[in-house]
Amino acid sequence: MPSTAMAARWSPSFLLSCFVLLNVCFPLLGQPAVEKKLKLVIMVFRHGDRSPIQTYPNDKYKEDSWPDGFGQLTQLGMDQHFELGKYLRKRYSGLLNETYNKNEVFVRSTDVDRTLMSAQANLVGLFPPTGRQVWNPNIKWQPIPVHTMSQSNDMLLIAKENCPRFAELVNETSTSEIFNELKKPYVDFLKTLPNHTGYSFDQLIGSKGPYMWWTIYDALFCEKIHNYTLPDWATTTVIEKLLGLQELSIAAYFGLYKQQEKTKLTGGVLVKAIIENITQALAPSSKQKMIMYSAHDMTVAALQSALNVSNGKLPPYASCHLFEIYEVGNDYTIEMYYRNDSSVEPYKITLPGCSQSCPLEKFTDLTSSIIAKDWRKECGFEDKNSDKVFGLTIAVIVLGLTLFVLAVMLIFCRKRLLGASYEAV
Repeated sequence: MPSTAMAARWSPSFLLSCFVLLNVCFPLLGQPAVEKKLKLVIMVFRHGDRSPIQTYPNDKYKEDSWPDGFGQLTQLGMDQHFELGKYLRKRYSGLLNETYNKNEVFVRSTDVDRTLMSAQANLVGLFPPTGRQVWNPNIKWQPIPVHTMSQSNDMLLIAKENCPRFAELVNETSTSEIFNELKKPYVDFLKTLPNHTGYSFDQLIGSKGPYMWWTIYDALFCEKIHNYTLPDWATTTVIEKLLGLQELSIAAYFGLYKQQEKTKLTGGVLVKAIIENITQALAPSSKQKMIMYSAHDMTVAALQSALNVSNGKLPPYASCHLFEIYEVGNDYTIEMYYRNDSSVEPYKITLPGCSQSCPLEKFTDLTSSIIAKDWRKECGFEDKNSDKVFGLTIAVIVLGLTLFVLAVMLIFCRKRLLGASYEAV
C-alpha cells in the first residue's frame, strides 16, 4: 500500500494545482520572444582635449605658449574623438551602413573651432571611406557635412548663453543662502589665491567668483595634462579644492536655486529637440539612424541636470550621452548610456520614475515638466513678430481712416462743385 505521504502528494487538490500550472506555462513557452530592434541613436558629446579658454593674470603661460592659441582642440583631443568614432562604429555596426549616407546621419555642432573639429575627427573614425567613397587612396578620410549656426542664434546647444532670464537666475543663485553656505568651507582657501593668481579676493568671492576660479582651475588642469611646469603653489590639494569649486559652480548653474526654471531655459530645450528628433525619425518615410550633437561640458551638464541624472561632476573631454531608441513589438523604448571613460563600456542611466528601458510615451510624459511652452518669452525676449504684427495693424488702421477721410472730402467737394454749376446755369 502507498504511504500516507505518497497519498497526500497525489491528492486531488495537488493534481488540480499541477493542471492549472501547466495550462498557464505551456502557452507562454510557446510564444516567441518579442524582437527588440535598434532604430535610432542620438548623442550629445563634449569636444576633445583643448588648450585653456583663458588664464589668470599671474600665469607665466600666456596665449602664445600654446601652439594654436587659447580654446583650440589639441592633437590629443583629435585622437580622443577619433577613438570615440571608432567605438561608435563598433557599437552600431548593425544599425549603420558601412559607408556614410546623408539620409541616415545628421551632425550639428556649435560654431566653435574645437567642437567643429571634434565632430570631424569623430566622423573620421566612424566613417572611414571605402569603395566609391575613397577619393584619394593616400588619404583615409572623406568630407562629411557638419551643420552649425552662429553662437548668437544657437538656442539649442548653448541656450544658457542666449537667455537673459537664465543670467538673472545665476546671479540670484550666487547671492542665495544655500550657495553661500556651500561656499563657506572654501573662503579661507580663496583668501590664499590673490597673491598667486593676480585676482583680487573680491573678484574671487564676489558675484563673478565662479568664473574666476573656473579660469584658474581650467588653466592649471590643461597645463598639467600637457606637461607644463606648474607653479609651486599649485599643489595636488589646491587643484582638488579648485575642482570642488568647479563642481559647486555646476550645481549653481543648474540647481540649488529655482532649478525647475533653470532647467526649462537650458537642458530642457535640448530634451524637447531630442523628443522631436525621435518623432520625426520614426516616421515611415524617414531613413534617419543617427543624430550627433557636438558641444561643450556645460551642454552635457545641462542635459543631464534636466533629466535629473547628473553625477555632479564636470563632464570630461569626449564624454558622450547616448539615447538609443528601440522598436519592441508595436511600441518604442528609450535607453540611455553615458560614456565618460574610454577604458570601460558606457554605464546605464535610468530616468527617475521609469525603467532603464523606458517606454517612449512615458519618457515624453516624465520630461514634459522641464520643457518651456514659450522659451523666448520665458527668457525675457520681446516678441518681435508680435511687435511687427501690431505695427502693421496700426498702419492698416491709419491707412484705412486716411482713405475714408479722403473719400468723404472728395464726396463733399464734388457736391459743392455740382451745386455751383447748377447756380451758374
